[in-house]
Amino acid sequence: MKKLLYICFAGIFLFSACTDNIKNVHLLNDKAALPSAFKLDTLGLKVMSSFINKKLGTMSILYANPLALKNAIIGLKERQAGEVFTLITWKQQDDDHWFGAKIPGYLLSAEVIKTTSTGNRTFINYKKYDGKNLVADQDTMHQQDRIKYIFDQQPSVTP
Repeated sequence: MKKLLYICFAGIFLFSACTDNIKNVHLLNDKAALPSAFKLDTLGLKVMSSFINKKLGTMSILYANPLALKNAIIGLKERQAGEVFTLITWKQQDDDHWFGAKIPGYLLSAEVIKTTSTGNRTFINYKKYDGKNLVADQDTMHQQDRIKYIFDQQPSVTP
């Protein structure tokens, strides 16, 4: 009889401990979302690499179109017309759902490189967009450094 009483109390305790708190949990990371006007999903880009800068507290993903990705995998240093690279950078934030994990926070920037050609010359077009709304950055001071940095990234090895 005592066992039955203990089992009943344990069952009542377990059921009373259950609550419906899932309504208060926000599972989508809206802070890290790209503006719909940027249309990254329509460009057919694939993830080429990802990296974290612990000193600055940022995380980035480098996307490339199939041509740029293929050329990077084979190690081709000479740029071809039609390559597209997009580097998206976010501020890191703690993950509320996983202790110790970091996830993308506020969107910091998007850098886009497109190559074109005229005759036998290849041209590199670099644009940087800043902030949550990805406003075009008019500063051209460090463009060559950023282009070199993006082109120097190696593709991630995937199984």
